[in-house]
Amino acid sequence: MSIPLSGHKSSPRIVFIGIGANLGPVRENFTRALREIEKYVHLVAVSSLYESDPVGPQDQPRFTNAVIKVETELSPFELLMRLKAIEKQIGREKTTRWGPRVIDLDIIFYGQLVINTDSLVIPHPRAHERRFVLEPLLEIEPAAWHPVKNMAVRDICSGLGDSQPISKTAGPKTLC
Repeated sequence: MSIPLSGHKSSPRIVFIGIGANLGPVRENFTRALREIEKYVHLVAVSSLYESDPVGPQDQPRFTNAVIKVETELSPFELLMRLKAIEKQIGREKTTRWGPRVIDLDIIFYGQLVINTDSLVIPHPRAHERRFVLEPLLEIEPAAWHPVKNMAVRDICSGLGDSQPISKTAGPKTLC
């Protein structure tokens, strides 16, 4: 299925993108992804790096995750197309669902927009269930709001309790 592209530019939107990886030189891949992303958007903020156990198959390395805040005039579909191209460029190959990967780039929030198509769901459909997305997001945007849950992200995160332990491993300066 092709991804529809908008025919015109709109005013800039604030977008949050999740970055995750557990294969290869993870920090180098994060840095490479950031450099590529910056070719298409304005990078506003980068969270610290966080490690967590994998979701799904447990017989794989722990994941490293971060969230970035960007400003863009790209449509959500154009941004998705660019992110998928960056994943491929860095070496991501489709494997099993929730399997190991060299890089994973997901649109978490695109302003307060809600999209639900076969090719794109925004907000990310499982972000509200994942501490490794919510904590880095809150680090760079403490007032984040989930437009579908109609709740503060801080409240969603606190509702997860002590499940899904994660640990901060490095500050954002290590990626720039």
